[in-house]
Amino acid sequence: MPDSYTDVTSTGFFSRMGGAIMGFLLGPVLVIAAIVLLSWNEGRAVQAIRGLGEASRVAVEASPSEPSPSNNGKLVHVVGTATATEAISDSDLGVSFDKQVAVERHAEMYQWSEKKEEQTHDKLGGGQETVTTYTYSRVWSDSPIDSSEFKHPEGHENPEMSVRDARYAAQDAKLGGYDLDKDTLGLIDLSIDLRPDAPGGWAASGATLYKGDATAPKVGDMRVTYKGLPDGTKISVLAQQSGNGFAPFIAGNGYKLHMAETGDQPIANMIAEKRSEESMLTWILRVVGFVLMFAGFALFLGPISTFASIIPFLGSIARGAVGLAAFVMAVPVTLIVIAIAWIAFRPLIGIGLLVVAGGLFYALRRWHQNAHPVSAAVAHA
Repeated sequence: MPDSYTDVTSTGFFSRMGGAIMGFLLGPVLVIAAIVLLSWNEGRAVQAIRGLGEASRVAVEASPSEPSPSNNGKLVHVVGTATATEAISDSDLGVSFDKQVAVERHAEMYQWSEKKEEQTHDKLGGGQETVTTYTYSRVWSDSPIDSSEFKHPEGHENPEMSVRDARYAAQDAKLGGYDLDKDTLGLIDLSIDLRPDAPGGWAASGATLYKGDATAPKVGDMRVTYKGLPDGTKISVLAQQSGNGFAPFIAGNGYKLHMAETGDQPIANMIAEKRSEESMLTWILRVVGFVLMFAGFALFLGPISTFASIIPFLGSIARGAVGLAAFVMAVPVTLIVIAIAWIAFRPLIGIGLLVVAGGLFYALRRWHQNAHPVSAAVAHA
């Protein structure tokens, strides 16, 4: 069967207006969702800043040889050698690993994937025609792709994925005198390739195990790789001492800290790395909040461009204007929400952001008036 299909659909003006009205109603919901997300994110960011500040003040260096009862419940920094004597087994494939403290399995299946491309243009009278191309290709994927959701599933069926990613820890894993639990070991990035013998029904090619043909795979074939943390690897843990083991440290404001890395990592470096991770997450969520805000305003203004599309070239102009208007509104509102959230936690920074947002809103408004003098004159009439 062909691996590419093209569908052409037409939508009438009244159907488009119905969709635009639904967007008009949904838009404010997205704006509210963006405000909630941005506010929560700023509170989370401040909690992280204060929690990590507390952690840097209260963390104590602990000897790896034997957990001290006096450190129980405290945030401890332990650097030492990870050890294990028991083998780690993967019962799904029937392979085992000696002299490993932790092992990670990465599994992929060869399966069909759908790619969807749309080209839309307006028609005279407000209708719209959409040309959609569905292209099917075979790819290695570490997560199952549901072929029943394909537009054209016939001939592109994916079987059940029999093996997934997994993480294993040695039952007797230790860091000196400390017990190493699966959660703590799960925080460490494993980078050492392991090469187990191929079990029955599988073949080895380098560090990869294949179930099927490695050179000409078919849909449903599997490939698996393993990475490990060898016995004797030096690691650093920053967590709360809980008896003879580790648990997440909870700061006074509720912030949780639990870190583990390979190598000799000082406290300052680990906390600085965590600060960097938290800062990156903060900015990612800010961008997500802005996108939601922009989409909300764009949907709210959508009926304008839909109505203008009765004449196709006017529809294109109106869509551009709606996009610009949504951007002009989303930028300052996003900054204002962030500023107000910071006022509750860090007043000086929040007030500064509020001033910047107000100045930006004024500058964008002046720019819009200068760029569109006629519409500005009508607005003031």
